[in-house]
This record gives sequence, C-alpha cells and structure tokens, in this order.
Amino acid sequence: MGIRVGSAQEFRPWRQREHLIATIYATVTEPAAWSTLLRELVELTCSRSARLLILNPTADRVLSSLKLNIDDNDHRRYVEHYVNTCPWRPELRRKEPGRLYSTYLHFNCRQPEYYRTEFFNDWAGPQDIHHGVCGTVYQDSDRSVQLLIQRTRDQGHYSETDTEFINDFIPHLQQALVLGARVVACRARDEAVALAAGRETLPFVLLDHELRPAYSSPGAEELLAGGAAGVLTAGGRLRLEDPAADGRLQSLLRQSLRAAASRLFDTDGGLVKVPRAGGHGLQLLVRPVHPEVPVLLGEPSAHVAVYIHDSEAGLLIDPERLRLFYKLSEAEIRVARALAATPEPVEVARRCHVSLHTVRSHIKSIFMKTGTGSQAALMKLLLSGPARRR
Repeated sequence: MGIRVGSAQEFRPWRQREHLIATIYATVTEPAAWSTLLRELVELTCSRSARLLILNPTADRVLSSLKLNIDDNDHRRYVEHYVNTCPWRPELRRKEPGRLYSTYLHFNCRQPEYYRTEFFNDWAGPQDIHHGVCGTVYQDSDRSVQLLIQRTRDQGHYSETDTEFINDFIPHLQQALVLGARVVACRARDEAVALAAGRETLPFVLLDHELRPAYSSPGAEELLAGGAAGVLTAGGRLRLEDPAADGRLQSLLRQSLRAAASRLFDTDGGLVKVPRAGGHGLQLLVRPVHPEVPVLLGEPSAHVAVYIHDSEAGLLIDPERLRLFYKLSEAEIRVARALAATPEPVEVARRCHVSLHTVRSHIKSIFMKTGTGSQAALMKLLLSGPARRR
C-alpha cells in the first residue's frame, strides 16, 4: 500500500467528516454502502485495510464479515483459524465496548512481542500488517460486532489523537447497525409474506425465526378468531389441542425452519390433519420460506408459512365486499358464502336454516346482481373476484 503518515492532521480532513457520517447512515437502507464505508475509513485514516466482523457472543467465532484490501484466501484463513491467534483478542474481550483501541498503545502485548507471535509471522507479517485499531462496536446476547482497521509498518501506529478521531464516528456506526437491523427485519418479513402468498391460495400464518406469528392473512385471522377447531395461539405460538397432532406440527415447524435457515430446503414441509369431532378436520400445510434479503446484523430471515384449509368453511368470502361490490342483501350474502363451501342447494338450505325454495330464490337474485348466469360462473367469480379473502 505504501502510504506514509506524517502528522495526525494530515490524514484528518475534517471537511470529509459529514460525508463519512452520511455513508454510515446510508448502510441502513443500502447494504452495499458498508463496502463504501470501509473504503472511506481506510482512505481517511491513511490505512491499509479494514474488516467488520459479526461474531458469536464470546467473540471467538466469525458468523459473517466484510473486508477491504484483504485477499480472499487470507481472509478465509483468518476466519477459520487466525482470528483466535491474534495476540490482542483475549484482552479485547475484557475492554469496554463502544470504542476502538490502538494495538500499539492500549494493549499489554507490546510491538516486539507481537513480532514473535504466530499471528504476525504466519498471517499479518506477509501482508505487511503491523499496526491496528480494533474494538467491539456493538454487542447483545446473540452477537458481537467488531471493527478492525490496519496499517503497514511505513504508515506507522495509531496515536491517541488518531484513535479518538476514529472513535468520534462509533456512536453513528452503532446507531446505523441498530436501525439497519430493524429495516432488514421489516424487509424480510414483507418479502416472506409475498413469497408465502404467492405459493398457495389458502389463508396462512407466517412464523418468524422463533416460530412466533409475524403475520396472519385476513382469512387466517377470521378462521382463528372464529375458533377454528383445535388451533390455538398459546404463549405467542401456534399450538394444537390434540397432543399427537401438535407433536407432528411442532416437528414439521422445526424441520421447515432449519431448511429455510440453511437455505438447503432439504424438506418442503408437510401436512398436519387436525381432528374435529363430528366432521372433517382442519388441514395445516407447513412450508419453509426464506426471503432473499441479506442480513448483516439482525434476526435470521428464515420464516415458516402455515396454510390453513377448512373443508367445512369452504372459501373465505368477505361479506363486506359482497355488499360493497354486488349490493347483496344479508340473506343473499349468507347463501353466497355457503355456496362457496358446497354446490348443493339442499346443503346450503341446511347451513342457512332456510327452505330450499328460499335458497333458489336467493341464487337467482345473486346471479342477476353479480352478472353471472350459473353456479359455475358464480364460483369462478368468488374464486378470483375481489370478495375472496386469503
């Protein structure tokens, strides 16, 4: 890289400060801006390279990362082994998060000792990495996020002034990480809803990475609110009253979540039948869903869709839409919704508690108001028209 550093002020063009902050906040909605941010940090501090590491809570395993000016093969070797041979890492775990520290000034491992380590002789030295600033910029119960910026021998170490200049940006970086995680979570959920809706025409409940309901289609809400036999949302989770059926459901949910999280899709889910006394039970179709939303920090984008089929309820027809679009009366709405469940006028009469003559009279009126001339045409309208609910 060969950039020599003179005085601290030479690499500190304060007029670029606002531009760098703008780049930090651009990462909230544009993941590609992270690479731009690393490049600007390296240029602004006259450094050689930079890395942003997403690690597990104990910071000894890299979950994902971004890098600049590090060879792919060298970075792979670092992630797989050398991350834990770095002489500063044990002490870094004990340092207060929320700031970076100069490896030359703020660690017990002095420079002569550093030059004798495996980390320097086998990994850093061949890349001319001699100095750095590093620190934990974000931490929660699930992960640690660390930022590392490095210099060559000729570029010199990071002074107190250099380090504080970089630390001035860390609160903005922390805020961008938190906001970005929220934006990604919303994007992932919205895309998962769209994917689930496009795969099946049945009403569905979308479950998140903790298998908790993240979204319910209007039709699913209506079924569950109406006391869909055997289905519960106990403790914020989807459960079944029947123990055997619930065991099958929970197993399928876990399998589908693993498939979505791994993106291998080695299972396509499965079907669970929910027993119901005196009639046909519900059927729950479980499917893995993985939206293509890149996640740097935040919850995994894996979801599971649970589609609900109630053979006794038939299609879910919105009564308000029947009234709005076709001016059907209350009695005609009841008959139209019953026709969606069964094509037999006798069965419709039984469900609506009216005579067969009354049902036929209502059907004729429904045909006229909807512009259909047969039950087949009416069913097509109900299947594809605006009154159908998912």
